[in-house]
Amino acid sequence: MNPSELQSPIDLHLHSTASDGQLTPTALVALLATRAVRVFALTDHDTVRGLDEAAAAATAHGLCMVTGTELSAEWLGRTVHIVGLGFDPAAPVLSALLLRLAACRAARAGTIAQRLDRAAGPGTAALERATALAGDDPARVTRTHLARALVELGAAHDMEAAFTRWLGHRGRAYVPAGWPALGEVTTALVAAGGAPVLAHPLRYTLSSGQRRRLTQEFKADGGAAVEVVVGGLASAQRETATGLALRAGLAGSVGSDFHDPAFPWNPPGRLAKLPATVVPVWARWAAAQEALQV
Repeated sequence: MNPSELQSPIDLHLHSTASDGQLTPTALVALLATRAVRVFALTDHDTVRGLDEAAAAATAHGLCMVTGTELSAEWLGRTVHIVGLGFDPAAPVLSALLLRLAACRAARAGTIAQRLDRAAGPGTAALERATALAGDDPARVTRTHLARALVELGAAHDMEAAFTRWLGHRGRAYVPAGWPALGEVTTALVAAGGAPVLAHPLRYTLSSGQRRRLTQEFKADGGAAVEVVVGGLASAQRETATGLALRAGLAGSVGSDFHDPAFPWNPPGRLAKLPATVVPVWARWAAAQEALQV
């Protein structure tokens, strides 16, 4: 594929320092403007705290922002991520869910630290550093923050090693999060006026049959779309994701899942086009459609 064909004017999956990204919302939006992205969603993990700052920056740069978040959910004992788009951030049902997710996240980080200490790892020190990286808010600490802390403390060579040895599913300090059920998350987003999107469906360790079941149950629970185009996805994988969306009768979304400008292979907006056979999730927002016509 020609590199010029990979620059998309829309990116609906982006992270900032409001969760585990490396750029502030303001700096992220400035980067989007240089990348010719015209419509975007800030989708930080289990929070909406960066949306006001991002909205102000979007106005300054003349970009269209769709409200967003990436919520953690549980399905058949596995963690899955649901990107919420176009919702009311102040909706009571969503606020209640976010408080519950914050409590889950803080409790998980504390238990991970305890297991690290028991396994002769720097648990207490890692949690302190991870909390600092998360803006001194325990409810914002992700495993990514903990992995960065472990690397800084010399307990892992790099992020991948931190997950392999300590934090991943087979790691010595792995802790299940106990997230809300998939249906609870999608229901809350729909009640808040939003569109639930199944994030990066091919990253989950599932069989083909399980993946189809996931998308079907997601649709039955109020799901609106599947991320068909994700940063770093090969063309064959996009075809698989397209098939999932079409079989389940779901729209499609696109998103880089950008976190860090230090990773040049995954910049915001570097995305293939959504296949013409898939209805774009952004077709429901007139402002987004108008911005894309500029």
